Amino acid sequence: MEHKLPATLTLIAAAALLCHTVTAQKLGAPVRIQANGSPIDVTVGHAAPYMRDMNGDGIRDLLVGEYGDAPFDCSRLPAATHKKWGDDFAQGKLRIYRNTGSNTNPVFGEFKYLQAGGKDASIPTT
Repeated sequence: MEHKLPATLTLIAAAALLCHTVTAQKLGAPVRIQANGSPIDVTVGHAAPYMRDMNGDGIRDLLVGEYGDAPFDCSRLPAATHKKWGDDFAQGKLRIYRNTGSNTNPVFGEFKYLQAGGKDASIPTT
């Protein structure tokens, strides 16, 4: 007796196999990204890196989200949010490492935090 998989299950299995194959072909071995010759280290784990041209020079810069170095100023939150969630938030910030190399051979130096109104921009995180 021949067993046939339902069409949706077959499609899901084929998509998973394709994704695995494509991903395996595109990803290389992990590396520690460096700035000024040292591995980048954020205040708390769970860094969220992303590449985007932030200064319009056509070269992607490194953006790294971080949190946990200080409490968030909850007076900036809407009253309803503060009432519902309390004031137990850490401060989330965005580091910008300007790429002084190229898109294929990036070089990163010191970071600067994203600014808003002349101050380090921040968001509440948990």
